[in-house]
Amino acid sequence: MIRIRKVDGQRHRRVLADLHDETFGDTAPQIDTSYGDFWIAYDEATPVGFCQMVQSTLAPNVGYHKRAGVLASHRGQGLQLRFLKVREAYAKRRGWTRVISDTAFHNISSSNNLIRAGYRLFEPPLRWAFATGLYWTKDIT
Repeated sequence: MIRIRKVDGQRHRRVLADLHDETFGDTAPQIDTSYGDFWIAYDEATPVGFCQMVQSTLAPNVGYHKRAGVLASHRGQGLQLRFLKVREAYAKRRGWTRVISDTAFHNISSSNNLIRAGYRLFEPPLRWAFATGLYWTKDIT
């Protein structure tokens, strides 16, 4: 059974960096564990995925799904969707009313997970991701 635990980014920076490297390789910049909130998914005692959330710079009441990754051996089991739900619940507890994210246009699996979770596409006033990035939003009030 896979369990998701909220962790301290600094104390778990090596595990988070290793998970990031295994899931993204050199296709995305390494995460900065000095800010934001982190969760790690464990299959028994083995880390198999991670996610991060930060407060958006667009508005004070908006959360941003900064990054999430799942090891190839554990994909297709609904873990990304569980990561979205965990972070949404956390954002609600913080009093945030909306959550945003972005995906690379070719990342169909992540886009489909966001659609399943009720996210919709939007065009932000300032594009912060790849030139071909897709931007997602969901009201969580």
